[in-house]
Parts: sequence; C-alpha cells; structure tokens
Amino acid sequence: MELPNWLSIVLLLLSFTSFLPQLWLLWVRKDSSGLSLFYVLWNLIVATELFTLSFLLVVNYGDPGGPVDIFVHYPLSVGDRINLAQFTVVWVLWVVIFATCLAWRSNTDHGRRKAVSAIYVLFLLISVIPVFVDALREHSTDRNHTWVLALFGGLHVLFINPIVNFLGIAALFAQARILMGRTPGSGLGALSLVGLATQGATFALLAPLWLWRLWFSWNQIPNQGWLHWQVLGQWFRMVGFVAVDYAVFAGAQSVLLFIAVRRELHNSGASAGETAPLLGN
Repeated sequence: MELPNWLSIVLLLLSFTSFLPQLWLLWVRKDSSGLSLFYVLWNLIVATELFTLSFLLVVNYGDPGGPVDIFVHYPLSVGDRINLAQFTVVWVLWVVIFATCLAWRSNTDHGRRKAVSAIYVLFLLISVIPVFVDALREHSTDRNHTWVLALFGGLHVLFINPIVNFLGIAALFAQARILMGRTPGSGLGALSLVGLATQGATFALLAPLWLWRLWFSWNQIPNQGWLHWQVLGQWFRMVGFVAVDYAVFAGAQSVLLFIAVRRELHNSGASAGETAPLLGN
C-alpha cells in the first residue's frame, strides 16, 4: 500500500507550516539569543543529507548506473517527486533559520559563527554541491559516471548517513544545554514554544508514514524473509533511516518542549513565591 499523493501534499504543507512560528519569532526579535547554533547546524545537516540522497536518486534513477529498487519507483512516480519536494522544503527552511541565526546577534553563541559556518560549508562539499554538479551534466552510459555515482552513494549510505543519524540527538543536547543554562526570568529567547509543539506533532505524524512513501523491494523477499536481521538492516540503510530521522526530530522537539514548559512554570512559581511575602506586608 502506498500513501495517496493528496495526503503527501497535505503533509508537505503541514511541514512548512510547522516552521513558521520559529521563523516568525526570529523575524520579530531580530535576535537569535536562546537558540543554539549547533542545534540548528545539526538539524540542518540531517535535512541536507536527506535532500542530497533524494535528489541524487530522483535525478539519476534513469541512469543505467543508478540505484535499483530502493527509495524511488521505476519509472518515477508523482509521489517520488512530492517526497523530494518534502525534503527540499525542510532543508530550505533550516537553511533560512541557520542564515538568520548567523546574521542576527546572539548572546549565546559565544563566537561560534565561524566554526558552524565552516562545518556546514565542508558538509556541502560532500553532499549538495556534488549532486548539483552531477545534475548539470548530460546523463549517459559513461562508465566513469556510473562508477562515481556508485562511489558517492556508497560513501553516504555506508559511512556518512549512519553518522548523520545521530546528529538529531546531538541537536537535542545542544539546545537543552542552552535552555537549562539561561538565567531565571530571562524567558526562552528566540526559541518558539509553539514551534516546538507544532514540529513535534507534525514530524511524529510524518515519521511512520514514510514506511508507505519510499520504495523498497519487499516483493523480492521470500515469505517472512523480511523478519531477518540482515533484511531489516538493509531496509534501514536504504530507506528506513528517513523514518528514524523524522522520529528522532519529533522526539527531540517534544523533549525540548517539556524542558521549556517545565522551566517556565518553575520560574513563574518562584516569582510568585517571592512576590507573596511582599504583598502580605
């Protein structure tokens, strides 16, 4: 069973909408204090990796050296293109947040702008830039292109992507440290509570639905063979990581929401406790 295209479009719109509260708060404040640059960077790298792999597969699927029976259908379906649009929108929105945080002042980055900028530029050199350059060339049966394509895909699937899978957790710790380190009464700064809530809910909905959005050749696996750990491992490396990345992000946003709300309630209670004796006098 595959997810209907209309539902994928609705989910795409929900994803876009879930970023608006955070973007709006940054725009209103003109200040990124309270947002960890590494929280933004790690989430941006995850989004970049997902976009890179989707773009690579969609563009090269017709190439004889391209991937077979993973991630996208043959021939490409409307759903495959909607999936690419989904990854593109999330990536672009994180780029906007990242650029905004770099452009506007913050009292929590402690001079880390150059470091995070350098890290992301280096990652672009091994992700988006190569696939964009590849997309500009004419597809052919050139063996060199086939070899390079296989090498690039293999490096990402076997080495880079497994590391990227953990960055969503690293992002959680980076932002939680900033949250818990803020001075009592200083609020949450540029971190949007509404944004955390909407992203947590939206991506929690999206995560399991990827099981029906990305193609994997289950039809070539014998009965009950999918239960074998090697098959499940192959599924995770090829398509399952997308659902996991989305689930990790949803969980991280929910945890941050819990920390933020608890912190604000604690600070409100402390303020009320300090005010009560004064009112009694």
